[in-house]
Amino acid sequence: MPLSAVPVDKSQPAVRMLKIGQLASRSGIAARNLRFYADAGVFGELPRSPKGYRLFPSEAVHWVRILQASQAAGFSLEEIRELLRALRQDSVPCEHVREALEGKLHTLETKLTEINLLVDILHTTLGTPDGQSSELGCNLMETLLAEATRLPALARHRA
Repeated sequence: MPLSAVPVDKSQPAVRMLKIGQLASRSGIAARNLRFYADAGVFGELPRSPKGYRLFPSEAVHWVRILQASQAAGFSLEEIRELLRALRQDSVPCEHVREALEGKLHTLETKLTEINLLVDILHTTLGTPDGQSSELGCNLMETLLAEATRLPALARHRA
């Protein structure tokens, strides 16, 4: 069942709402951090008390756990905002979550491939004997320049 939108109508049956301090206590996240996330729209539209305090539904504790797990998995704040929006509003949130996870996996796999290539280039470069026979004054730099042509970023600059 998707996380429901927060009713703001006071004629509705009372849904247990949490003030920011209560959410901070239950989630282990500092109130100032929760304010930052709320201001960034991560939790969607939040109702306010008559005195102007932000009110969070009880499921916001889950939202915070999702936020923390998503950050640890490398999602940006914008991506997390979209994930939580899908969980609160979509009738089939798993489809949206699956797409986001697949996209993040592809991005990380691409970065991993690039990192492995960089490691290989540095190993090759460091395997070059020291010397000053090149016009650059350092054989290592000659090797690095030659090896760097394998990098996709340099290939894009040459194109």
